Amino acid sequence: MFIINKNEVLSPDRDFNDLSLTDLIRAREMFHFHLLNKKNVIATAIGRYRIRKTDPLPWEKTYNTVSNMPNRGPKTLQNSEVRQYSWPCILVFVKEWMKDEELSKYENLNEIVPKNVYMPDGKIVPICVVEAPKDGRVEIIPIGTEITFPNNLISGGFPLIVESQGVQRIATITCIVTNGNKYYALTNRHVAGDEGTVIYTRLKGVLTPIGKSSGRNLGNMPFDAVYPEWSSKNLYINSDIGLIEIDDIRMWRTDVFGLEKIGQYGKLADLNSQNFTLKLIGSRVVGFGAVSGKMEGEIAALFYRFKSVGGYEYASDFLIGPRTGSGQPGIETKQGDSGALWLLETEESNGDKKENTKVLMPIAVQWGQHTFIDGNGVTKGAYGLATCLSNVLRALEVDLVRGWNLDNDYTWGKLGHFSIAHLACQMVKNQKLKSLLLANLEVITFGYDDLNIKDIDSGLKRMKQEFGFVPLADVPDLVWKSKIAGIKRGKESPNHFADMDKKDSDGKTLLDYCKGKYDNMKFLTPEEWLGYYTDPAVMDKSKGILPFRIWQFFDAMKEYAELGDATGFVTAAGILSHYVGDACQPLHISYMFDGEPLPNGTKKGEHVHSIFETTMINKFIGDILPLARTRSKETGFKTILPITKGKEAAGATVEMMKKTFKLVPPRKLVDVVYKFRDQQGMGDAATAEKMWEKVGAEAMAEIFVYGAYYLASIWEGAWKAGKGSTHVTELDLVNTDDVVALYESQDFIPSVNIKEIKQYLKE
Repeated sequence: MFIINKNEVLSPDRDFNDLSLTDLIRAREMFHFHLLNKKNVIATAIGRYRIRKTDPLPWEKTYNTVSNMPNRGPKTLQNSEVRQYSWPCILVFVKEWMKDEELSKYENLNEIVPKNVYMPDGKIVPICVVEAPKDGRVEIIPIGTEITFPNNLISGGFPLIVESQGVQRIATITCIVTNGNKYYALTNRHVAGDEGTVIYTRLKGVLTPIGKSSGRNLGNMPFDAVYPEWSSKNLYINSDIGLIEIDDIRMWRTDVFGLEKIGQYGKLADLNSQNFTLKLIGSRVVGFGAVSGKMEGEIAALFYRFKSVGGYEYASDFLIGPRTGSGQPGIETKQGDSGALWLLETEESNGDKKENTKVLMPIAVQWGQHTFIDGNGVTKGAYGLATCLSNVLRALEVDLVRGWNLDNDYTWGKLGHFSIAHLACQMVKNQKLKSLLLANLEVITFGYDDLNIKDIDSGLKRMKQEFGFVPLADVPDLVWKSKIAGIKRGKESPNHFADMDKKDSDGKTLLDYCKGKYDNMKFLTPEEWLGYYTDPAVMDKSKGILPFRIWQFFDAMKEYAELGDATGFVTAAGILSHYVGDACQPLHISYMFDGEPLPNGTKKGEHVHSIFETTMINKFIGDILPLARTRSKETGFKTILPITKGKEAAGATVEMMKKTFKLVPPRKLVDVVYKFRDQQGMGDAATAEKMWEKVGAEAMAEIFVYGAYYLASIWEGAWKAGKGSTHVTELDLVNTDDVVALYESQDFIPSVNIKEIKQYLKE
């Protein structure tokens, strides 16, 4: 029986809660081989007693009846859970569940797993039997189009690539560590490979080396060497850890991609045999895998003893399963997530404030997974196998690095995109179109008073959580470059840029070739651009198609206007604002997009992109926007540029690019970063202030106004070409559920590359 005190269950009649982790480890060690030699047993672990989800609570009347019911069905990982009152135990995993009547037929009672084991000191240690056959099939690593690669800075959570025996292997970057002399990226040993192995990722869609395997790694570590207070013969902790010596630490930031908005990246959860505790079981953890994205779970068991070979046993520090109450059979993890950093979710008091701050403490490194099948052989649940991070750091004699670049954003120019879209809505002249756009202003962007990074970040989070919606001006970055299966677009990246200023073998750039006015611009075909990109002096592997993407969107908006489809037009127009915003940012249209490449493989003024488009703009938006708003009402913008077809929209985009180059030359930005960041060692924020001094509010306001003006012109051109004023009769707020359904569809204005784009362009 249980002793009940109102809402709290204190303990069972045998006070198993007095058992310590040491007691359980000693008991498991003493009886492990006895348990493992049972025909049906496949693994053991240290845990807390799992209770069927359908079982009543101890204070309910049916508790005793149900608990003592004979011949109950299988207890599986899927149908059981750890509850608040679950007591310490040894978990024994079996291939097949046997009912009481089946067990009673056993002639040899030694084949039956006991309910308890008895220790020499008189303590009784309970055993919880769980049916958990493993799925032996090997999962195929997904194609690269399902994986999000970094655009700017690299960090934990992003994928790395290594080529071995003709095959590309993918794993997840854990975090950055240092030995005081050099910086390393932590990941799995089986991916890092032998010393000197070159490790890659994709930056801006291009396969890029990021470092070499250092040869420093961890394999199987003797349990009693890792935990000297707990003797366990012939038992090894599986670690599978390797270090990659980073080529250029300035390309990295120290937190975990995808988790930066969840909570503060806290200090290491420094565990050892003195403070390892059973309280960890049931603790919530979160991680980010290169393939699966955000992974939520909880620690299901400790020291999961999963394999026996040649008289030696192998264990994982942590077995990570789904969160209690989630209804999920397992965690969302796949091949390629190996190396993912798991962080313990904790809270810190904010003093007098009502809400505590969520803090994520790095605790473990995933190196594998086991997929368990339930009794009917249908439902599968993946559980992560992970190594204690503090053990790894001690053994390799390195420290966790955290705390720099945490304010840099992965999505470039977020504030710029929303600001330009907002200004463009005000600059449209056609009254019916303007009514439609203003009615849907907050579907496309934010109100003027909210155009600051703090309000935008909080607004994005609220809209995503409450409505599952992202304002259209940043859908390409926040949705189409996400990791959500079925929504992510693998060929989206080339649509965001076009490097037009590198000289080819004839000493000419794309800007030189694209001559004439916007409505009669030469050299504006995918075939001619591909010829330029493949010129031996250019060799642009990324092959950006930004003006052609805008051409594609113009045609789509025209068609929606012809159909009288307000939802389709607003969705396409809002998302188009993102690409026009990219086109009026100088570093989206230059081969020096993140520094000037040098012959020795380094870059002059590296990280210029984030310093310009994020750090500087975020800091000085209060100076830029009011001036841009005033300029947008000046005489030169009183009339809209007459654009009648998609090719003219592409030509207008290139025309705008040329103006941008003159207003803010990319080389000027690179030189600022090289002088103040590279040579003088200034931080990003200080460098951004120096950049502001060189660029100034006048030029930045002009860029914003030109972006908004050309965007408004393209919107109005498509509206008029499709006779929107005649065909579109509803000019009210559109249904955001319909908008989301559109932009989450792969068929909505498909993202393609330069070799495929022609079929989507109408002359």
